[in-house]
Amino acid sequence: MSKGFLKELSNTLRQRPAEKDQYASRLLSEMAFPIRPRQNSKAEWEVLESPRRLARAYSFPSPTKLQNFISEILDYQRKTNHSGDIRIDHDKVMIEVYTKDLNCLTELDYEYAKMADLIYQDLEYYGDQ
Repeated sequence: MSKGFLKELSNTLRQRPAEKDQYASRLLSEMAFPIRPRQNSKAEWEVLESPRRLARAYSFPSPTKLQNFISEILDYQRKTNHSGDIRIDHDKVMIEVYTKDLNCLTELDYEYAKMADLIYQDLEYYGDQ
């Protein structure tokens, strides 16, 4: 997929502001695996403005799980060549992601959010090794 295609798609979506949120909702609903939030977690991805981006904070019960999460996220970023802004504060990791070349949200950002949630869920199934 070329940057020209993404830019054209972005411009098309901006011209239809009433449908913008429907597009984002449709992308999330069409992804292959449903995201099930953790039972004790009420945090979800938020859409922030200026620039429009996805944001979420994750909490970790141990430094080892936090380190494993960061390692997996960095590996995903390297493989996809798409990165988010990651901040670490004690036992929390805050992630913001948007397509910087276009200065807006694209399908790549929703895929990134989906993968971050899957990695986070995965950490529940293995211990601090």
